[in-house]
Amino acid sequence: MKDDDVLTIVGAIGAILGIIVVAIRFYARHMTNNKIGWDDWCILISTIAVIGGDVLVVVANSMYPNSAEAASHKDPSYEYTEDDIHYTKLSFGATSIYFTTVSATKLSILLMYNRIFSISNSFRRQILLLILLTAAFWIATTISNCLNCIPLKYVWINAKADPRYCINYNLYWMGCGVAECAIDMLILLVPIRTISSLKLSRSKKIAVAGVFMLGTFVIISGVVKVALSYVPGSRQPNFGQTSLWSSIHISTGIIGACLPVCWPVFIRLSGFLSGKTPPASSVRGHWYGSSRGSTRVTSKIIRPQEHPAYDLHDPSTGQSDVHELLQHKENVRTSVPSISNNTNLESDT
Repeated sequence: MKDDDVLTIVGAIGAILGIIVVAIRFYARHMTNNKIGWDDWCILISTIAVIGGDVLVVVANSMYPNSAEAASHKDPSYEYTEDDIHYTKLSFGATSIYFTTVSATKLSILLMYNRIFSISNSFRRQILLLILLTAAFWIATTISNCLNCIPLKYVWINAKADPRYCINYNLYWMGCGVAECAIDMLILLVPIRTISSLKLSRSKKIAVAGVFMLGTFVIISGVVKVALSYVPGSRQPNFGQTSLWSSIHISTGIIGACLPVCWPVFIRLSGFLSGKTPPASSVRGHWYGSSRGSTRVTSKIIRPQEHPAYDLHDPSTGQSDVHELLQHKENVRTSVPSISNNTNLESDT
């Protein structure tokens, strides 16, 4: 099997999995009567960008299968054909879309953090700083990628690109990859301290942390992408490895960003597979610890509270049981004055 065929298959599988998981995410919002938030819209933008980028890659590899080598050609005397130029143009478009995809995914994760864990001002400031950092990364990489050669026509003929007018794209791609991995690590570490402070059993803490630690594989795929794409002594990266691992990196990012929101659906599905399927209202009420819209569940039905990762989201408030636990912890100091005031009101009555 050719490398181009592998890339096409991996890209198609990644796009399909991404679409399925995002669809489950929106169904979970509907099933739990939860409003669609900015984090959902960001992941939708990312998914649309993935589809657009994969379409460009598939078209480039299927219509111009003999032009893939031209993208990384090092011979200055090589004469580019019209097909070669069309191929590199499509590849350039897919590369530009890449930064939109990964940045929108990161913003979706950060906005989800804000929805679930937004308790203290310090945490909100951390989220805001990471949002600004991600937005700056998005803008800077997109603009610099589009202007990596001036005039732009040198992008289509990489082997003849004059160093005076084109940046070293090999170093540029590696630098972008390193910066992206650093941002991913910061995003991954942000909720850990908050989770560790929850009044949950150790098994539940591990389960909740495990959901978010799925982002570890996203970081690993990003590191592999940087390592295999870099070509020492060249001004161009290995575009075959770049495209392959970029597809894997994007797909795992979207899946990891959606899994915490999709847990209610998975819990209901697990009950269905065991022959003990609770209705959606029961999942909503018992998963979220809310009586709103819930119905009585018989003893034969699996109670989602028993699942170690049920403390994630409250459909009635857009917050979570995690949020309530932390908020209660913060309000302990103010509880005494509150009781005193209520007592005075009762005595006045």
